[in-house]
Amino acid sequence: MSVTRPASPARFQAARMWSLAASILLAAARVAAADPRASQPTTAVLAPAPPAANPITDDMAPRHRPRIGLVLGGGGAKGAAHVGVLAALEELRVPIDCVVGTSMGALVGGTFAAGRTAHEVEEAIRAISWQEAIARRGLRSKVPMRRKLAGGTYSNGLEFGLRDGGLTAPSGFLSTQNIDLTIQYLVARSRHVTDFDQLPIPFRAVATDMQRGEMVVLSSGNLARAMRASMAVPGIFAPVTIDDRILGDGGLTRNVPIDIARETCADVVIAAAVPNPMPDPADLISPLTLVARTLDVLIGANERQQLETLGPRDVKIVIDMGDIGSASFDRVADAIPLGRAATLAHRAELERYALPEEEYRAWRSARARLPQNPLPLAGVTVQGAQRVNEEFVRHTLGLQAGDVVDSAEIANRINRVFALSDFEAVGYNLTGDPERPTLDVELREKSWGPNILRFDLGFHIGTDENTAFTIGGDFLRAWINERGGEIQGSARVGRTTGLDLALYQPLDAEHRWFVEPGLTLQRSLEDIFADGESVARYQFSHGWGYLDAGRVFGNHTELRAGLRSGGQSVEREIGTPDLPEISGEGYGGIALRLIRDTRDRDVLWQDGTLLRMNYFRGVEGLGAVDDYDRLEAMAVTAVPFGDSVVYLRASGGSSFGAQLPVYDAFTLGGPVSMPGFNVGELRGSNYWSAHAEYLRRIADISYVFGQALYAGLNFTAADIDDRVGLAPDDPVYSTGFVLTGRTPLGPVALSLAFTSESDWQLVFSLGRPIEERAITDPVW
Repeated sequence: MSVTRPASPARFQAARMWSLAASILLAAARVAAADPRASQPTTAVLAPAPPAANPITDDMAPRHRPRIGLVLGGGGAKGAAHVGVLAALEELRVPIDCVVGTSMGALVGGTFAAGRTAHEVEEAIRAISWQEAIARRGLRSKVPMRRKLAGGTYSNGLEFGLRDGGLTAPSGFLSTQNIDLTIQYLVARSRHVTDFDQLPIPFRAVATDMQRGEMVVLSSGNLARAMRASMAVPGIFAPVTIDDRILGDGGLTRNVPIDIARETCADVVIAAAVPNPMPDPADLISPLTLVARTLDVLIGANERQQLETLGPRDVKIVIDMGDIGSASFDRVADAIPLGRAATLAHRAELERYALPEEEYRAWRSARARLPQNPLPLAGVTVQGAQRVNEEFVRHTLGLQAGDVVDSAEIANRINRVFALSDFEAVGYNLTGDPERPTLDVELREKSWGPNILRFDLGFHIGTDENTAFTIGGDFLRAWINERGGEIQGSARVGRTTGLDLALYQPLDAEHRWFVEPGLTLQRSLEDIFADGESVARYQFSHGWGYLDAGRVFGNHTELRAGLRSGGQSVEREIGTPDLPEISGEGYGGIALRLIRDTRDRDVLWQDGTLLRMNYFRGVEGLGAVDDYDRLEAMAVTAVPFGDSVVYLRASGGSSFGAQLPVYDAFTLGGPVSMPGFNVGELRGSNYWSAHAEYLRRIADISYVFGQALYAGLNFTAADIDDRVGLAPDDPVYSTGFVLTGRTPLGPVALSLAFTSESDWQLVFSLGRPIEERAITDPVW
């Protein structure tokens, strides 16, 4: 379980996320338009809950005091204020006989009901890394190398399935993998309890049947799953299916379920709500904010109807959250004291129900559950494997009978399996003997698979010859055989147009050794420069087949070697007739490639190193016109400190004295490889380059997704020999100012660079990066 400290999204991020749930507006409006008290709640096993039944036995609360039900409403990140409510109630010695929660209220309430004290609940909620829980930060270190290499150019995480001639999509915009594991960790002390009346404090979670538009009260089954169902914001998180009912966020039908608390146990209700403040008229202009406000109105309507049912013996705690919004997970720590203060403001009302100190201590002790010690496993089962090889899953999991584990270690191993990228979700249960349980791993392969498609686009607009666009996509069909073979294809259109097709075939059960036959076709428009001015434009075309074999070392290093054979051409498109061309000649040789990638992200990473080395020897026997050697390498690392990060990069290439053919010459130029110069302006047979860049975070866009804007400056030096075209003979330098960041639309950058050749470039880029045909390209 990670304990990273959160930090922050802008308030409009909530509107953006909620807008994705617009497809459920009609159903929500129908439900909210009716009196929610008229809809009969149902349990997860489809049996109606008796309207006046009280399933909590009389001996669970002494008869000299009323039974108290605590109701915690939904509200996203605002619901962290409920942690402060629990702390205040414990401070005032108010006992709780049952808890009912919706959405975030279900998360906090279920954690409390499972046997943690208010102080332990606060510690656990503060310790959650919401970036890991919601946006899967940190997962990249577990992703196999072949997936890292395939994903380097993508500016979004969207993928689709190809089935029956049409596209299908995941049922949720965000994966709930780490959310599920976080909830299991929070309630681990009561993991064997399936009747929620038998928890240390009886509990109910409220969800919505998305098919029938009905409220569903979850009173039994898997506690963590019930809590997750209550939090399943439609369109954002995938719904949860329980007893053939498709369940979504309970706030749509009962955001503050006071009636359910009365039916469960309550003579007296303490209800805590975290409503959104009324917006200013100026905020209700854009379509996105209006959609978000529509949902607020619908949810607020059923919330107010419930609060109006409170009587003089009940306590209503409405918490003013100020500028903390539903998506402000960076401000969880700020929300908790607001809940405590709002609760203590009702001290006089609450003290009516306080117990003497000794009696409260006895009550609290009877309901606490101690943290579980690591347990030895009796065995491990894997369930749900259809296409994926079960033995490979077991190898990746790395657990077997006799291993001693705790919840955090199990979650870490489960995420290793999820990081294989073949699954929609990977969960687990501990069954059998509580002292020596069996670990049941539950796989849910991608429902939109096995044919996976991704799409992306990008462009950059700049001065001189620096304007280009690209549209790209790729196809993956994994597990075409029991060894894990997969067909990989990619296509791109733009300044560089290409097609790649390969069969990646692991040779052993652990996927360490592999072979990969493939085909590459590419055409690119390349300018030739003289003194910084484009004097000709060529079309470079190449195509070859290859056969590689290699070895993977963990999740960070790949070494491969292989053969290439094909052809090349260099055709003049713009320029004087006397400029040379290559109408077509053979290409072939031996290739060796090493890559090591320990970065935490593909773009603007904050930690880690990227190393690349590529060697090619042209061999006449494989089609090359001449024998030649080409070696190129690069190393780049990030040095983070505070809100800043420094990137240091060194690269170089050599032909060992030979003149490289023009289509295989080293290139520099562009906002990444050599800022201030045109794309491909510097070409030659030998070069070195050094680059340093300092960036400071100046604005947060979304804390959860790590989206932020950075500003800084960079300095680059390089020298290139045996040049193609007229280029400076001495080393060249550039310095630049850059505004860049990760945004909801993808990576964005605005750079202004000046060179030692009295030239300058202003470039704006968005989305998929443009290829510079240099080793600094995201995929090379």
